[in-house]
Amino acid sequence: MTAPVARRRSDSWTLFTLGGAPVVVAPTSLLLGLLIAGSWYPVVSSALAGHGAITVLGTVAATVLGVGVSVLMHELAHGAAGTLLGRRPVRYELYLWGGRTSFGPSSRWRPWKDVITSLAGPAANLTLWAVGHGLLDRIESAPVFVAAWALTWVNLALAVFNALPGLPLDGGHALAALVEQLTGRRVLGQRLAAVGGLIVVGGVAWRWILAPLLAGRQPDTFSLFLAVMIAGPIATTSWRVLGLGRGTRAAARLDLRTLTRPVAVVPADTPLTAAREQLDAGAGLVLVAEGSRILGTLDAPALAELERSGLPDAAAVAVSQVCTVLPAAAVTTRATGQPAADALARARTVSRWLVLVEGGRVAGAVPTGAR
Repeated sequence: MTAPVARRRSDSWTLFTLGGAPVVVAPTSLLLGLLIAGSWYPVVSSALAGHGAITVLGTVAATVLGVGVSVLMHELAHGAAGTLLGRRPVRYELYLWGGRTSFGPSSRWRPWKDVITSLAGPAANLTLWAVGHGLLDRIESAPVFVAAWALTWVNLALAVFNALPGLPLDGGHALAALVEQLTGRRVLGQRLAAVGGLIVVGGVAWRWILAPLLAGRQPDTFSLFLAVMIAGPIATTSWRVLGLGRGTRAAARLDLRTLTRPVAVVPADTPLTAAREQLDAGAGLVLVAEGSRILGTLDAPALAELERSGLPDAAAVAVSQVCTVLPAAAVTTRATGQPAADALARARTVSRWLVLVEGGRVAGAVPTGAR
């Protein structure tokens, strides 16, 4: 059973939908794009001496746009690999400096598939680098050459950096999955990858902050900003996985199965009155399904709001006409520990319920506390 695409959230812009999965971009990417453009302008202007400002600006804009396309290709490679291995993507998120591909549940997923899916992104950037490297000698236009040269090496940097064995980088996920596949110990793999993440943070701090200071130079503002943007999420994720943050012990003891409420699954043409009977009989949530696809949900507060609006005839209204779309972030296959706590936190931002799926079946729904 799969969840439909999440609705557009106010903190992101939906560019388009691919295979049922929305491709969204964070507004902060625009800010970062402007910062990158500002830092590259003097370099491009120097490389294109003799060309006008419009040509320089166009080259910078094309390069920044090319970086965004490179990140998109990276995430789409994750999605394609997951699809081929039996797990469809439900959401692509782009941040210009990186991205995230979210997948739906799968009952036959194995850790080795995570290794392949994780490394597919860096492999895509490595392929773009190889193609660009092979084309550079054939480019005669100076502006095109500058943009292509920059994008070629940006893709190499994306491939190498994302392949580093530290969470939440692709290489970290691949390392954690590989250890789990070989040893059967998921926590061990996560912890090893988290240690790798802290090592990566140390490397970033050394490259952009400590090394310039030791050389008697002041780190420039853009380098500091980039170091924080890159190292911050890595440090936060690794710190949490290693259990060094507040609340991690409580999260480790969490079991969503003890918090679930019964779920009633009904066909799309079910009358609204029948859904009311299911809720009155004790169901916390009604899932509206069409075959194996979830169309949406209906709970007591939503039904009460509908009734207050003055429905003409509840018996003549089908649940599919009034149900609320279930966001992908409101579905999880992880019932225990930190992954379950993370799923509950994500669901709280988009839904009143977190639907727990185990063994390909809906096990229940957990109230998130959202209104």
